[in-house]
Amino acid sequence: MLIPDKQIVLKTIGEKYNCILSNIKGKQIMYEGISAGKKLILCTPSSKLHSQGQGWFDLTIKQVEILDDSDIAILAVRLEGNKIYYINFKELKELMTPDIMFENSSEGKHWKFYVWKNYIEIRGNEKKFYIQPEVLV
Repeated sequence: MLIPDKQIVLKTIGEKYNCILSNIKGKQIMYEGISAGKKLILCTPSSKLHSQGQGWFDLTIKQVEILDDSDIAILAVRLEGNKIYYINFKELKELMTPDIMFENSSEGKHWKFYVWKNYIEIRGNEKKFYIQPEVLV
């Protein structure tokens, strides 16, 4: 099964917000642009499907700080099976508390996310963030 290419997300968001997105230096999945005078940040992680049926990704403190420092923050999760979940990051962020962060030597402090068919959960938080994917054909 295929994971949608980043270029599809960049084109979709660029057209929707009438802006040109450019890669943030040193950040492979993060892009920035200006939409109607507002700073837009896009983060587009990808994931294969785990044997239990969910995708997963991590967000580091630095990635979250970059998203927080924007007027428009979009998380576009690309999932195996040609699915893309477009999320208003500022809404999802309400579920990301410091007490559920993880830390390791390679990523530093970060949050772990699981992407199910119609919701996202943050490891350590029982609340679900309901969302429907866009399925590419």
